[in-house]
Amino acid sequence: MSHYGFIITRHVNSENTNKYWNQCVKLIRTNYPLRQIVIIDDNSNQNFVKADHDYTNLTIIQSEYPQRGELLPYIYYLKYKWFPNAIIIHDSLFIHKKISFNKISLPILPLWHHKYDNENQFNILRLLSALSNNSKLIKNALKQENSVINLGFNNDNINLCFGGQCYIKLWFLELIQNKYNITKLIPVVKNRPDRCALERVLGVIFCEECPKLLTINSLFGDIFKQPGAFKYNYNDYNNDLSKKRIVHPFVKVWTGR
Repeated sequence: MSHYGFIITRHVNSENTNKYWNQCVKLIRTNYPLRQIVIIDDNSNQNFVKADHDYTNLTIIQSEYPQRGELLPYIYYLKYKWFPNAIIIHDSLFIHKKISFNKISLPILPLWHHKYDNENQFNILRLLSALSNNSKLIKNALKQENSVINLGFNNDNINLCFGGQCYIKLWFLELIQNKYNITKLIPVVKNRPDRCALERVLGVIFCEECPKLLTINSLFGDIFKQPGAFKYNYNDYNNDLSKKRIVHPFVKVWTGR
């Protein structure tokens, strides 16, 4: 059996958002009772952080890099190497049906993807420019037209990795680190727009190093085609849960944090 664990990015800023990570952990424990869970806490207000239960096999890391969000699981996974393979998710993702991750043969598989959508192109180039050996990545992210550089991705060969959420093998992440030195992103990812750019930068790297992603794309498909994408909140989720209307194996809720 392939050994894997879960890495959750957590940010708690209210009593309501404290419910997210508790529900996330409880459902992982229901579906994967023996798997190790690691929480990377990104600048939570500790006055609101409270566990509903005494969770077992759970490690909590208080990040020293505030507001790096989706970058943090990769940085700390490289540092601590908890398990050979990781499922990286947000605290606002709830697993209602077990997926057999040990059957995934690819070294990287985003949970959701989307074709590049021209969001904040210069910020993406700024992040790519911070990496080592970045010329091929930048070339992939640039188009030359009439000798004028127009930033933009070729929709046929780039997918973004939604929220940085994925299944990834440690050896593959170490390969990426050795080649591109993604820890160099720590000083340049500082806020929400930067983290949105990071989704696209990760996509550029993943598609370059694992071209099969251009065919397989992701585990659950295009995030924009998911019912309620970017609108479905925790109250909607609780309402569906109480009425037994949860139909998707992995349910993502959105909130302004």
